[in-house]
Amino acid sequence: MSCSRPWFCPSSISATLTDPASKLVTGEFKTTSLNFHGTKERIKKMFYKIELSVSSYDTAWVAMVPSPDCPETPCFPECTKWILENQLGDGSWSLPHRHPLLVKDALSSTLACILALKRWGIGEEQINKGLRFIELNSASVTDNEQYKPIGFDIIFPGMIEYAKDLDLNLPLKPTDINSMLHRRALELTSGGGKNLEGRRAYLAYVSEGIGKLQDWEMTMKYQRKNGSLFNSPSTTAAAFIHIQDAECLHYIHSLLQKFGNAVPTIYPLDIYARLSMVDDLERLGIDRHFRKEIKVVLDETYRFWLQGEEDIFFDNATCALAFRILRLNGYDVSLDALNQFSEDHFSNSLGGYLKDSGAALELYRALQLSYPDESLLEKQNSWTSYFLKQGLSNASLCGDRLRKNINREVHDALNFPDHADLQRLAIRRRIKHYATDDTRILKTSYRCSTIGNQDFLKLAVEDFNICQSIQREELKQIGRCVFYTNFGVWTMTW
Repeated sequence: MSCSRPWFCPSSISATLTDPASKLVTGEFKTTSLNFHGTKERIKKMFYKIELSVSSYDTAWVAMVPSPDCPETPCFPECTKWILENQLGDGSWSLPHRHPLLVKDALSSTLACILALKRWGIGEEQINKGLRFIELNSASVTDNEQYKPIGFDIIFPGMIEYAKDLDLNLPLKPTDINSMLHRRALELTSGGGKNLEGRRAYLAYVSEGIGKLQDWEMTMKYQRKNGSLFNSPSTTAAAFIHIQDAECLHYIHSLLQKFGNAVPTIYPLDIYARLSMVDDLERLGIDRHFRKEIKVVLDETYRFWLQGEEDIFFDNATCALAFRILRLNGYDVSLDALNQFSEDHFSNSLGGYLKDSGAALELYRALQLSYPDESLLEKQNSWTSYFLKQGLSNASLCGDRLRKNINREVHDALNFPDHADLQRLAIRRRIKHYATDDTRILKTSYRCSTIGNQDFLKLAVEDFNICQSIQREELKQIGRCVFYTNFGVWTMTW
């Protein structure tokens, strides 16, 4: 879209970058071409390098993998070294500057790192500091106000049992330990109801918390072509520890070859991360600055789509996002790919079992792009709409991520469908509610450079104001209209 196109934009609206959350306020904004160009260049580099935060939790599980040749030594000593060198000042291992409601996440990561060090008999000083952190924050274990990473009620008690096997005394109240172990036993023995397959996937995903009790033959059914289980380093490491699968070990080796001495909590994430970036740039109204880079991403995604790439089709959110972005940009993609996402299918997936609102939102948005002869998807559209409305009414849309504006995203999707929205107002609304520093939660919290990026917001605000200034000048130019009639020249001003 050309920024000089006379889209309706109220003259009283202007944008200013006021803080990391960045809200639009009334006022004037001045920018320099140098700053504008610098922001664009930083964003262009992101197309070629996706940065994921290090996961101390997953790195700890990789560090616990024994050497196939000598089980008494670690297979990946570089990971144990990373743990020794990257403890935070408060004694924890977690994301720096973590959200105050992520203490359970920090406790889980810290305990995993302590177990890795204890397993190999090293780092006594770091272990003691970590135990002190657990002691000081033990109340958060049973605090229902704290966000729980996926599988916390199975994984954390499972690690407590592993600590007992290592003769490690944890500074937790016996009543709290018994309560957690009881809750874990209930969760492991409860049935899955209608979404039995979704429950099986969930239990496979949190295998490290089940350990010797796990049905590893069932779990290995979820192994992907790259050797991983769910693209999760921790699940894959736990599988190798118990059944010594060569493909699991190959996946872990490939991770460390890429990342060095530590690993992220999910990999690969490239397809989703790049599509999410394209989606943000388009919805913020700044995609025209990156047409070449976006074309490369879309062509590559379309090739993966035609090849049936499992990193697209095994994940509800990625599949729906890929379909929507490709169809919006004129690629020939069939809606048949979304036929699989019936309510029953979604319920029986890992995301459905976890009531992942992000995946449901992506499916709902994708379904809005159906053609008239694709009416068979009305049922999918109906259940996703109902699912999201129920989430809004129950205020339960935190799902797998700490997104402050997830309720707003769902509200806007339900009330302002893309085909009926005014583009400039939609862009302004997106800028106003865009969340930077978007921390997401799987079995531990993580951040991705192309999700919730502050440079996206900065460029969008600058671009919005530049476009608005052009539009104001155009309004001044047409502020005086001259009409010619048979009776002479009439001039009207307003």
